[in-house]
Amino acid sequence: MQRPGSAGTPNGKLKVEPLSLEELLKKKKEQQEQESKPKFLSKAERQALALQRRQQEAAGVRAAQDEMRRLQATQQDELRHAEQRAELARREAEAARYKDEREREKELELIRKQYLGGDKEKKKVMKASEKFRFNFDWDSKEDTSRDLNPLYNSLHQANLLFGRGMLAGIDRREQKKQAAAVEADMLKKLRGAAGIVETSDMRALARAKEERADKYDAFDMNVDTHWSQKPLHKMTERDWRIFREDFNISYKGNANTLPIRNWDEANLPEPIRMAVDYVGYDKPSPIQMASIPLGLKQLDVIGVAETGSGKTAAFVIPMLSYIMKQPIMDETNSADGPYAVVLAPTRELAQQIEEETVKLAKYTDFK
Repeated sequence: MQRPGSAGTPNGKLKVEPLSLEELLKKKKEQQEQESKPKFLSKAERQALALQRRQQEAAGVRAAQDEMRRLQATQQDELRHAEQRAELARREAEAARYKDEREREKELELIRKQYLGGDKEKKKVMKASEKFRFNFDWDSKEDTSRDLNPLYNSLHQANLLFGRGMLAGIDRREQKKQAAAVEADMLKKLRGAAGIVETSDMRALARAKEERADKYDAFDMNVDTHWSQKPLHKMTERDWRIFREDFNISYKGNANTLPIRNWDEANLPEPIRMAVDYVGYDKPSPIQMASIPLGLKQLDVIGVAETGSGKTAAFVIPMLSYIMKQPIMDETNSADGPYAVVLAPTRELAQQIEEETVKLAKYTDFK
């Protein structure tokens, strides 16, 4: 027998010898043969492996989806930042353009003041009477009399002569109509309180009073016939003034030319009159009432009216009437130029004027 510590290392431990190459190869070959042999798994082990694979696949799908969402969020953020940068650049460009326009306007204004002179503001001189005038600053909302006395809330209208009197400065016919209505309402209430049944004679008497109140009598002011019911030769200066006020017509230097009230007073050529009826113009518009008589007299006209008021027909009708009086253009007079020229600021407006002219020249020989 060997005593401990007598062999091996000086401290008594056995020295581990490393495996040789042949032993390593032999061990590896045995391991490969062991792995190559079929291994039978139990049902529980197979289920555990299948569950593990599904978990790994699900984890892979979730990781792919998370990566896709991250990429989409990154792309959306980049797109939003790009749009914000583009919007900021557009606003800065607009601000710079607006600033340049303002500077250009200021420069032009300075040039205009330098060469034409600026408008000097007149210093307002306050009169002594206005300076020391007492200003009674009182608002109607501050009226407290209605709170003090309830009678102010129900004002009573005075009936002069028990409803038969008249107030000065107010139309007598309107006052009579109002008095007749008050009287009829009062009689109706009294009859209802007394139990009296309204008969046909009572109703006829009430209608007669209403008709009598609606008419002017000898004491009323003399009311003339309206201008729309008068013939042309009976129109007075007052009628023409009312007519211009009704249609908001105003002149400046019109050479005493009266407007037209209807198409018959324009004395248009028969083909143009037929075209006006064909187009469907029942009555002339205010700009046509004022400008057509001036155009038929071949006077210079500058008409101002709103869009859609009939300005095209206002100058086309006199133009066609003038052309109809001229000789037919042929080789002998074609060099003299056209009979009329129409200038329009836009192509669309020129097309509209052409369509209107073709309609109004339907019964003429114009091409």
